[in-house]
Amino acid sequence: MGRKSLAGERRAQILDALARCISRHGLQGSPIKTIAKEAGVQPSILYHYFKDRDEMIEELVDKLVDNLMDSYSARIRGYKEPEKRFEKGLEFLFSPEMQNTEPGGFYYSCIVEAKRNPRVQRSMTKLFRRYRAAVLQLLIETGKTAGLSSREAKDLASMLVAIQDGVALQRHMDGTNISMERMHHLTRSFIRLYLDEKTKRQRRKTP
Repeated sequence: MGRKSLAGERRAQILDALARCISRHGLQGSPIKTIAKEAGVQPSILYHYFKDRDEMIEELVDKLVDNLMDSYSARIRGYKEPEKRFEKGLEFLFSPEMQNTEPGGFYYSCIVEAKRNPRVQRSMTKLFRRYRAAVLQLLIETGKTAGLSSREAKDLASMLVAIQDGVALQRHMDGTNISMERMHHLTRSFIRLYLDEKTKRQRRKTP
């Protein structure tokens, strides 16, 4: 048991070093030697715990998503009333946890790397699928998808992810001119307008 615990700690140490390297230098500027130096170990030690750098990236993506999902669940856990639960979930999408600079640097580096690296692309695909699934579940459990087809509900979840992702990118590039609070309120208004319009159309179709 102790040996497994030590291995887990060492793997976490290496992943943290990888995240710092990528945040500062990008993926292209973070070869094994650089990661090992940041972790305070010899390069051979990295290969003892990971097959290669791509495996480190895959695990780091999973770790960051797990951390965000844990924070998200904690944010909405205490709210049972649907509208309040939805509001807290939407609030989280525009919260500081979702705008953290270091994971953000890693995330954008992975987006670039995914264009040429199939393994990183698979990791990012998994990330987006988990993200969309969490948003869709929030919409379903708070009654926002009532009257929507399955495809429309999934499209709405995808649109919310796209809005948050685009706003976050702008904030990273031009933070002084982007207010996450205002973007949160505008997104909430967009959802209400969309759902109201869908309801009106359905009523007009009802004989």
